[in-house]
This record gives sequence, C-alpha cells and structure tokens, in this order.
Amino acid sequence: MLAPLPLVETSRLLWRTRGEHWDYEFICVPEIPALPAWLTTLEAVVGDADPGAGELRYGLLEIDARGPEGPRAYPYVAARFLDPARKDWTGRQIQHFAVWFPPVPPEAVESLPGAVPTDWHLRVLDGLAGTYGSVEVFGLSEEAIRAWKRSHPESRAASALAIVKRTPEVALQGGEAAPSRWKRLPTLKKKSPEPPGAAGLLVAGAGRSGKGRLFGCFALGAMVIAAFCQLMIACRAG
Repeated sequence: MLAPLPLVETSRLLWRTRGEHWDYEFICVPEIPALPAWLTTLEAVVGDADPGAGELRYGLLEIDARGPEGPRAYPYVAARFLDPARKDWTGRQIQHFAVWFPPVPPEAVESLPGAVPTDWHLRVLDGLAGTYGSVEVFGLSEEAIRAWKRSHPESRAASALAIVKRTPEVALQGGEAAPSRWKRLPTLKKKSPEPPGAAGLLVAGAGRSGKGRLFGCFALGAMVIAAFCQLMIACRAG
C-alpha cells in the first residue's frame, strides 16, 4: 500500500486547457517522463471521458526507451473536467485535461486510487490560480493576443508555459480517497524519440560502421581525378 501522496509538482504534470480568448493548448508538459509530443497520449488517456461526469482514471505509460535500459513505465492519474468558475468569451465553461505522474514505482500502480484524493485535479487547479489564472495567461485580452508577435520575441504559448511552470508545489494532504471511483486503463505504450541528428546521419549514409565516410572520401577523390584528366586533355588539344 502507498502512503497518501502529499505534493504535485509541475515537473510531473501534463495539462491542456484554454483561455478566455485563446483556444486549447498545453500550458504544462512534464519533464518526467519526457516525450517530444503529448497530444496523442492525452487523447488516449482522457479523450473519451465525459468532462461533466467526474470520472477519475489511472494506469501506466510505458515508454520504449532506446538503449540497454529497455522500456520504462510511469504510473499516472488523469481527469477531464469542467472548470467550476472560468468561462471563455462566449460563455462556455472551460474544460481541463490533466495527467499527473507521481513519483512511485510502476509496481505500485494499483495502489494509486487509495493514495490520491478524488479532488486532486481541483486542488491543482486552485494551485494554478496565480499562474494559469492570471491576466498574463487565462485573462490575456484579444487585443493583446493580436499584438503579441510585434512586441515579444517568444510565442504567447511559450510564455504561458514558462509562467505556469513557476507554479509552487500543490499540497494534497487531507483529501478523501475513494478507490471505487477510479477506472483502470490498459497500459499505454509509446516509443521514445530518435536521438537528435541520428536520422539525418543515417539518411546521409554515415552509418556507425564508417562505410558512409569511406564512400564519401572515395567519391571526392574520383571527382578530383576526373577534373585533372579533363584539364590535361584540354592542354594537349590547345
């Protein structure tokens, strides 16, 4: 059994939502685990959940890491829910898509419903009030969004990510656990990305054996010899 998990950190948090005047995007992506893109993973976890039903989900994300260490599995809890207070400029209630990867071993995944309070996502939303809920992020005006590119070197979305990343740890102590409310999802498997530059090297023919480099040197030498021969022929003809 797991002890109640006390804190949520943004380094382990995946969160997608919208603002008053901007459409749905990621405002927080985790450092642990790391993936180059998160949309398909988020859709697989909570894409079919009813945001008004209060459903809580949990499971394992398995990332097939390249190298001798092999696949790594990360337990998670997830929720898709409606914001109890915020609405967009048309009056529609804001939706939130949240996944948290708590620092527990994969073999403890079945104990998560007893260690995470049922309102964990609402507590985190309260914790985001000073960052996501600020005028600089959620409440950014339509005029400011239109003028953003002319006055800022970074994108508005990148600025929102940086602001939300500064959210302090959110405490979960004292929350009520209700294991019967949770739904266990099948293990989700994802592939880790190619190391930077690896694909380009393989396309260029520079494999690990060094044959690509050898072939390149041979081709260059052949071009030099051909050019020299053409020069000699031209000199004799003159």
